[in-house]
Amino acid sequence: MLGSQDNLQSMDIRQARVKFILFKSKLRSILYGSPSDGSVLSARENSLGQWLYSSALQNYGHLPQIREIEKINLSITSIAKGLVNLYKGGKIEEARTGLSHLDGCEKELIRLLTEIESNA
Repeated sequence: MLGSQDNLQSMDIRQARVKFILFKSKLRSILYGSPSDGSVLSARENSLGQWLYSSALQNYGHLPQIREIEKINLSITSIAKGLVNLYKGGKIEEARTGLSHLDGCEKELIRLLTEIESNA
């Protein structure tokens, strides 16, 4: 039974990685002309925030890495808002180039998720 619990935790952490990729994909789509559903611009409603607030805080809230992930989620939401504002303001190439600002957040997120996975 313990092994299956470990597998569930590992799947949950992998899900968080996928949620971040989904976040970036939705943001990229907006910056290439797709209509926004607004969830990307909400720390609670974006895909990573949904994972964070629906399961991560409950399952891993005792770990300091979760608070750091919460900060990253707020940061990526802020970056997304800035990029969408640039796009809407006609600075399309600048907005698209700005996607690279998420790279540092992604590296830190992966590091934190890896720590959680090895400690959980």
